[in-house]
Amino acid sequence: MPREREASPVAPSKFNPDPGVRPGEARVLGAGKMPFGLQPTFGLDPLKPPVNFPRGSLRKYELSPSLERRATQEDEPLIEALPRKGILSVEPESAPFGGGSLFGGEPLPPGRALPRRNTRRNLRVETHFESGGLHPDPDASYPPHAKPRPNRYRVPFMPWRRYTGGSLTEQPFGHPDPALWHWYRQSVLKGDVPIIGQDIFLNLTAFTSTEFEAKRVPTPSMISAAVPGQSEFFGRSEQISIQNNLAFSALLFRGETAFKPLEWEIKLTPIYNLNYLQSRETGIVSPDPRGFLGGGPGNNLTPPGNGFVDNPVDIDTLLGGQLFSDVDLTGTRSTERTRDFWALQEASVEIHLKDLSSNYDFIAFRGGNQLFTSDFRGFIFNDINLGYRLFGNYWNNRIQYNFAGFSMREKDTNSELNTFDERGQEVVIANVYWQDFIVKGYTATASFHANFDEGDIHYDRNGAIVRPAPLGTVAPHDVDVYYLGWGGDGHIGRLNISHQFYQALGRDELNGLAGRPVDINGQFAAMELSYDRDWIRYKASFIYASGDADTEDGTATGFDTILDNPNFIGGPFSYYLRQGFNLGGTVVNFKQRSSLIPNLRTSKTQGQANFVNPGLYLWGLGVEIDVTPKLKSFINVNYIRMAESDPVRTALLVDKVDRELGWDFSLGFQYRPMLTDNVILSAGFGAFLPGRGYKDIYRRNPNPVPGFQPTSDAGKVDSFLYSGLIALNLAY
Repeated sequence: MPREREASPVAPSKFNPDPGVRPGEARVLGAGKMPFGLQPTFGLDPLKPPVNFPRGSLRKYELSPSLERRATQEDEPLIEALPRKGILSVEPESAPFGGGSLFGGEPLPPGRALPRRNTRRNLRVETHFESGGLHPDPDASYPPHAKPRPNRYRVPFMPWRRYTGGSLTEQPFGHPDPALWHWYRQSVLKGDVPIIGQDIFLNLTAFTSTEFEAKRVPTPSMISAAVPGQSEFFGRSEQISIQNNLAFSALLFRGETAFKPLEWEIKLTPIYNLNYLQSRETGIVSPDPRGFLGGGPGNNLTPPGNGFVDNPVDIDTLLGGQLFSDVDLTGTRSTERTRDFWALQEASVEIHLKDLSSNYDFIAFRGGNQLFTSDFRGFIFNDINLGYRLFGNYWNNRIQYNFAGFSMREKDTNSELNTFDERGQEVVIANVYWQDFIVKGYTATASFHANFDEGDIHYDRNGAIVRPAPLGTVAPHDVDVYYLGWGGDGHIGRLNISHQFYQALGRDELNGLAGRPVDINGQFAAMELSYDRDWIRYKASFIYASGDADTEDGTATGFDTILDNPNFIGGPFSYYLRQGFNLGGTVVNFKQRSSLIPNLRTSKTQGQANFVNPGLYLWGLGVEIDVTPKLKSFINVNYIRMAESDPVRTALLVDKVDRELGWDFSLGFQYRPMLTDNVILSAGFGAFLPGRGYKDIYRRNPNPVPGFQPTSDAGKVDSFLYSGLIALNLAY
C-alpha cells in the first residue's frame, strides 16, 4: 500500500526568542502556580492551566492546541528528543523551586545543559534556486496569519518614520504603497514597480539644464568693427551666453532591476535647446558682419547675393551702407543671436544575448543613438552618437569589455546636439577593463580607437566654413588615424591614481598647414594623483600632448582627439578647459571649447582632427572640499605651456612666439539642497593670467597702422581674462 502522506508540521503560534533558558528561570510548577513576575514560557498555551503530574506517572505537556508531546519520567531518550524551543523543563512536585530537572530532581549533566556548545544543526542545502511558479502547491501549509503574495513588488508593510519629527519628505518607508510618480518615494513611473507583469518596468525622467556664462575671451574686430573708427586687430572681448536644455527621457526595460542583467531595454530622449549669445564685436554670431546666418530658425535671414560686386566700392552697397556707417552695432543683430533646436539625442535598443556564467557574466548588444565614453576621463571620445555596441563582463565581473562602432552624425553648431545628417566619419572603438589589476582597488584599461574622417566641404549653421579648415592649403582631405591606449583608475592604498596614455598613428592625405600629406605620430599622457584626508581631497595633475616641431616636414607629431570632453584640472570651472578661443583672428581656433588640446581646428564637433599643432604641457594642483554634505567646493591652479610653437608661427606668419601660455585659476561650488541629484546648483569663477606666448599671439596691434588713429591701448593684450558660470540642473 502506498505510504500515507505525512502532514506538514504547523509552526507554533508564538515564537520562543530564548530557547536556551536555564531551568528555574521560567518553568511549569507541579502545584500549578508560577512565581510572581514570571510569565509562561513561549510555546505554552497561555489559555490552559499547567497540569499536575504525579511522580512516575504519564505526563502530558501541551505546546499548543494542535501539538502534543507525551513522555514518562523514565523515558529519557524521548524527553531529549522534545523540541528545545517548545519545552524547557518540567518540574516534579517534590522538586524545590529553582533547582532540579526531569532526571530525579538533580541538575542536568554538563553535557546536556542548555545552551550546548560545539553543536550544529544539519540543514538541507538547496542547490536549485528557481522559483516554483506563481501558483504554489495547494497542499503546502503556511504559518499562522500568512497568505501567499504572487507579486513581490506589491507586498504592503507598516508605515515607518525614519525621523521622529518633520514631514515625510525624506521618509521613504513612511508610505506602505508605491506612488504613481514621486521624486523620492517608490513610484510606478520611475522603475520601482513593474507596469506589466512582474518584470517589465518604465522609468520616466524629465530634466532641465540652464547655464549662464559671462566671459572675456580674445575677440578679433573682423573686417567691419562694431564701433566706428576702431582700428585695433582685436576688439572688445566681453561675451554673455545662456544655454537651456529641456529634455524628457523614457526607459522601458525587462529585468530584475538589481544584480541580474536586463533582458531588453528601449530608451528615447528628445531635447529642446534654446541658446542666446551677446558679443561686443561683429563676426561672432555670424561670419557676416550684418548678422545674417547660414540656415535654420531664430534670427536667420538669407544674405543677399554678391554677384554684382566687381570692385571695392561695391562692397558698401552689398553691406547696405554699413561699411562707412558711424552707427555702433552693439546690441543689434550683428552682435546678438538667439537660436533654438530640437533633437532626438538618444534613441537606442539593448538586447541581452547570453549569460556566460552562473554569476551573471553576460554579453549584450545596444544599437542606436547612445552615450559612450571610451576611457575614465573622456580624453579622446565622449559623445552621444549613432552606433552599435557589443559589451559585457567576464570572470565574476572583474573583466568588462566593449566593441563599438559609430557612424557620426552632424552636430548643430550652437547647441552641439545631434542632427539626422550623416557626416562621413566612421569611428571604431574596442576596450577592456580589468578590476583589481595587480592590486585591489585599481582598475586597468587597454583600448583601440580608429577614426576614418572623409574629407568634404561643409558650412555650419551660422554660415562659417568648418571643413576643410581655411588655413594654409585649403582642399578636402581624408584623415585616417589609429590610437593605442593604456590607462588606469583607482587607489593603491590611500593614494588615488588616474592615468592615461595614447599613441596616435595614421595619415592625413593633405594637411593644410603643412601643405602636403603627412604621416601621423603623436602621443598623449595624463595623470592625476590625489590623497583623501577627512573631508578634503588633495590633487596633483600633469598633462602632456606632443607638438610638431617642424610644420612643413612630412610627419605630423602633434596629438589630437576624436571628440573629447574631459573632466580634469577643475572641469567646467577651469577657464582654460572650458573656453575656446580664436587663433589670432583666423577662422580656426587655437583650442576648442571643453577641450585640453591646442589643435588649430575649426570646430571640435564639426571640424577635422589636425595633428600639426603646438601640443601642450600642463601642471596643476587642486583640492576638493566637502564643506557640508550638501555643499562641495573645487579649487585648482594650473600652469600651461605649448610643447612646440612652430605651427603657431607658421599659421600667423611671425618669427617669434614664446611657448608660455599662462596661469589658470578656478574656484567652483556645487550645492545639492536635497542631498539628491534632483536639484543641483553650480557656480564658479575661472581666471587666466596670460604668459609671454599668449601675448605674442593676441597682441592687439603690434605695429601702428599708418593713417589710422591708434587707441590708447594699442599694442596691449588683455591682462586678465575670466569666465563666470552659474548652472542649475533640475530632474524629476
